[in-house]
Amino acid sequence: MIGRLVKALLGWERKSNSEKDLIAHRWGRRAARLLAPLPVPLWMLLRAFGSDKHRPGSHAYGHTYGALFRRWKYRRVRLLEIGIGGYGGSLGGQSLLAWRAYFPFGAIVAADIVPKQILAGRGVRVHTLDQSSPAALAALCQAEAPFDIVIDDGSHLNAHQILTFRHLWNALKEGGVYIVEDVQTSFWSGTVNGIAWDGARIGDPAFPAVCVGYFLELAKYVNHAEFSRGETVDPALLAIGRQVRRISFEHNLIVVEKGDNTAASNIAADVSGIM
Repeated sequence: MIGRLVKALLGWERKSNSEKDLIAHRWGRRAARLLAPLPVPLWMLLRAFGSDKHRPGSHAYGHTYGALFRRWKYRRVRLLEIGIGGYGGSLGGQSLLAWRAYFPFGAIVAADIVPKQILAGRGVRVHTLDQSSPAALAALCQAEAPFDIVIDDGSHLNAHQILTFRHLWNALKEGGVYIVEDVQTSFWSGTVNGIAWDGARIGDPAFPAVCVGYFLELAKYVNHAEFSRGETVDPALLAIGRQVRRISFEHNLIVVEKGDNTAASNIAADVSGIM
């Protein structure tokens, strides 16, 4: 009864879907501020605010994110998310509410190819960004970096995921976490759901050039100190590998943790790596 009365007072049925989304988002921001000081598990917040990052029948990233982000819960964390969501006329922004509710002292920076500054609010800034543009990524870093957490939930095109990582890695703080979501597109080639994807089959010689293949190749460089002398290496991957503490893979998700990785090999100096 009360819900129907409120909707009648708001003229709910006469509003467009985008207007309804905006009203819901504004109420969500209020709820997020109330919840932020409380130790609510992150997966619950993602589900409560309607994010597909943790939803039955979709993804299940919430438990991993909770474990990764717990140390920043009450700190002045700086989080960047590429891609705000929103399909079929929806504004998106559900994950922004979850981040706001989880990090009471955090600064949330979001970017999307569609202008969505209307979703900005206290502690949340929104940029319009084409993640396939190195110049746009550089401008974003100049304006907002450095970051503790970077989440790529953008176009999901493999070329964009790899390019974005290469350009944002240096904007990530020591001890920070870089996450690439929805990497199932690494295995999609041709047209899927009306979109032309740039993935490849795992046995295809082109697979190392897709997102999962790229990070599998980078994983080798975590042990760069153990490479044999004279080994042919990729200088760009080697430079990044010296800064990677850990790479982990789970269903549709890649996590790269940044940290010093310049320790010498354990084996004798005369057969040690290419340091």
